[in-house]
Parts: sequence; C-alpha cells; structure tokens
Amino acid sequence: MSSISGADMAQAVCCWIKDHPAAFKSLMHIVHREVDSGNPCVQQGDVMKLASYAGIEVTITNQFRRDRTLWPGIARYMVMLSPRLARSLGFKASKLDRDDVDLIATWHEIVNPNTFFLAKSWKEAKRLVEEGDVSAL
Repeated sequence: MSSISGADMAQAVCCWIKDHPAAFKSLMHIVHREVDSGNPCVQQGDVMKLASYAGIEVTITNQFRRDRTLWPGIARYMVMLSPRLARSLGFKASKLDRDDVDLIATWHEIVNPNTFFLAKSWKEAKRLVEEGDVSAL
C-alpha cells in the first residue's frame, strides 16, 4: 500500500485534473456513455480501454494506468459532480475516506473555486441514486 496520505492523494488528483481538464472531461463522458448504455459496473480498466479507443493522449492514459492513486479520487470527483455516474461506478476503501479528506475544499483550492458539486461525497451520490433524486437521473 502506498505511503501517501489521503490529503496528498486528493491534491495529486486535483493537480492532474487541473493539468488535464480535457482528459478529465473525456473520462467523464466515457463513464456517462457507459451509464446510459446500462453498464452496471464501470471499472478503471474499462475506462482506460475506452479512453484509448477515444483517442485520449497515450501518455495521459499510460500515466493514469500506472498511477493507482489517481482513479479513486477521479471516480469520487466524477460522482460528486454528476451523481448519476454512481449507478455504475463502485468504490473500495481508500485513504481518501479513511483520512476524512475534504475533497470539495481541495478541489476548490486547486482546480476551480467556483465549481458546484451535486453531492458532497461518493456515499451521498450513491444515496441519491438509490432514492431516485433528480440529480442522479
């Protein structure tokens, strides 16, 4: 297991997103397509394969594939921004959860202070999906 803290993971993820906004949007689009097609389980490997097919820059997908600390944060941010993605994205325990990292504050500090999140956490996004909330449709 990595010795990086949850806070450091969140900062690394946000720096990656800030440095690769188009790639992040493309990854979100890929997951949206999978949710819309009814795929019940979208995993990192699926997204990377589809990203390669979609023409996302190879160096970005290779970095993403090698760095296992990016996906947990990226997936969490995806469902916090668009809770309906929690229909297909699953979550394992992460230092981001265990260290009780404020993902929204980290995003606002590094990526964009004006971003509005529809869910405060991946757990809230899952709950919104289960409840059929309009933000998760």
